[in-house]
Amino acid sequence: MNTARLSSWLLLGGIVTGFFGATWEGHRASAYSKPAGFKRFHQRLSPDTSFYPPYAMLEALALARWHPGQTLVILGGNSIMNGVGQPADVVWSGHLQELLGDSYVVVNLAFRSAFPAQGAALVAESLLRRGLPVIYVANTYPLSGSGQAAGGPYGYLYWQARYQDKLADFPARDGHINQWLAALPASEREHQAEERLGAHLEAWLRPQSLWHHVGYRHFFTVWNFILARDFWVPRARCPDNEPPAAPLEHRFTGSLPAELAVVRSYTEGFVEPGATGPWRLVEPIRQQLVGDLEAAFLPELRPHLLILLDESAAYYLARLTPLERERNHFAYHATAQFWREHGIACEVTGEDFAPIDYIDRMHLSSDGGRKLAQLVARRITQLNSPLP
Repeated sequence: MNTARLSSWLLLGGIVTGFFGATWEGHRASAYSKPAGFKRFHQRLSPDTSFYPPYAMLEALALARWHPGQTLVILGGNSIMNGVGQPADVVWSGHLQELLGDSYVVVNLAFRSAFPAQGAALVAESLLRRGLPVIYVANTYPLSGSGQAAGGPYGYLYWQARYQDKLADFPARDGHINQWLAALPASEREHQAEERLGAHLEAWLRPQSLWHHVGYRHFFTVWNFILARDFWVPRARCPDNEPPAAPLEHRFTGSLPAELAVVRSYTEGFVEPGATGPWRLVEPIRQQLVGDLEAAFLPELRPHLLILLDESAAYYLARLTPLERERNHFAYHATAQFWREHGIACEVTGEDFAPIDYIDRMHLSSDGGRKLAQLVARRITQLNSPLP
């Protein structure tokens, strides 16, 4: 065999060996329980800085922290549940763990701007299918529904979980997502097709698991304006630097008309004067809520689910007109009753909170986080969670 042919075979052998070696390392990485000492996906450990934790990482985080005899409390939802506004040492999920004790293990898988049906909900569904005792806690706003597992910045987690056979057969969810896909503009359908292809490759080859393992432990390769010159730093070395709350007199300094417009938007147009009472939900909105809920959560998960409806800060509620406050109160409690009528525990949070419990219109300070933890701990102990 001449030298050129030998070199070609050696090159091909090196490529094949490297490919299978990378695949093997990717599968190993998908089972690692990183991040060590995990408390939450803080901003520097999230899509905000181009770090998109694979679905396998979320599930491994929960499994690594669970021991037989414990109930897993999976936290999902948005930045309020993540604990934005609370430094890591006083984040509300830590207080929740203290209140619940050793018979529970709390895992905060909430992301900024995530919906209840996304990410963490899929982990809770998968773990429940495996026979683990699970309670899933997430939040939303009145009349905004549960969102959809696919789509948005966290939709990739749905496709990964689906193609890794982590989810149960759920025709209502499949049909809802297929209708959504069919209605998308061509460019967005193409993007979703790419996400699905990537999820297929992840199921077989684990490239995302390997890349994120390298990015977490060793070095990062994607520039991000938040980290700027330090973009290359491994995410394991990026601190959770959520700042403490500003003094109370500096917390609500934004445009009051703009903030009140957002508060009003949670209920305005969704509630109307009733024929036999002061208020009622607009019927198309009620029907949309029904459709969203039926397609969002596996029926077997619903008895293990707690939904929180987050009230706006008292500073802003006090500046609504009496009629607006009445409408707001009705919308929150009518939505909570709607969830309960469909077999899902639901609580309105923040009604008895003070201005000091917030850092802005919605996010809680460490004081508010402690109050939230107390409310959630009481409610969790009332939920039935069968042992495996």
